Amino acid sequence: MRLLCDHNVNEQYTEAFRQPDWITVVTVREVLAQDAQDDEIGRYAAANDWVIFTEDDDHLEYEQDRGVVLYHQTELPSPGDVTAALAAIDAVYTDRSDVREFVPGEWA
Repeated sequence: MRLLCDHNVNEQYTEAFRQPDWITVVTVREVLAQDAQDDEIGRYAAANDWVIFTEDDDHLEYEQDRGVVLYHQTELPSPGDVTAALAAIDAVYTDRSDVREFVPGEWA
């Protein structure tokens, strides 16, 4: 799975995602301007086959041309639970642009 971590994703998740070899992860700051807006992030994700990992549910409002995985930062899900949920999601979806999931939710 190719994950594009949004601006406010806590570094503990980004670092956890860098561990397994089945996840490729970049942050918005690594590939776009620091002040990139949601629509720009979405276009980049769609054009480059990234699934957006974010706490910002605004990403669900755009056309369904890129995957989105949401987490609730206030609930502080463990990076291990989130990674396990991502593994389950990765096993189910063949087209990453169809992904619209909350993690860990029922996935972990």
